[in-house]
Amino acid sequence: MINRLLLTTFALSSLLCAETDDSFSSERFLGIEAGYGEVQATNIIGKSTQVKGVEFGFRIGAQNEEWRTTLSGHNFNKDGENYFRGMLQFDRFVWASLYKTDDIIFKPYLGVHLGWLMYEGANTAKEDSFVYGGQTGIAWNVMRSVDFDFGYRYSFSQIDNVDNIGGFVFGVNYIY
Repeated sequence: MINRLLLTTFALSSLLCAETDDSFSSERFLGIEAGYGEVQATNIIGKSTQVKGVEFGFRIGAQNEEWRTTLSGHNFNKDGENYFRGMLQFDRFVWASLYKTDDIIFKPYLGVHLGWLMYEGANTAKEDSFVYGGQTGIAWNVMRSVDFDFGYRYSFSQIDNVDNIGGFVFGVNYIY
């Protein structure tokens, strides 16, 4: 419980503490995402299994020319197994200096994330655990107030029935 409270406090404070002076102008965004993911797990008898399917999520965050901080939630439900991840993501835009010229609309990024995974299987009790990993992708600013996000995310878990989760994600963000 303490870990969840600390994680939530840290996430909200990092989103709300974005400055708005000339040297650090930030944009806030709301978004949705859909992707195709794969959960690799070990079943009861120790055999490795894979579950593939579609995942959906939402995101809220802030970004500037160099960094993006996102608080997101993702749901993956397949064959009676339900996975929900709440994560705090930190992304660094790789070509930040080119973004300032407004001549480039593609912003490649590398990032890390940490959060909480809740798992409920058809024949198992509900479990939850810390989750962490990394992501990479491209943000494409198509209009002043809309950008698309194509990426790959890979997460590690400490749940016995979930070893890791990886998947491709497409997101649409409304910038305000």
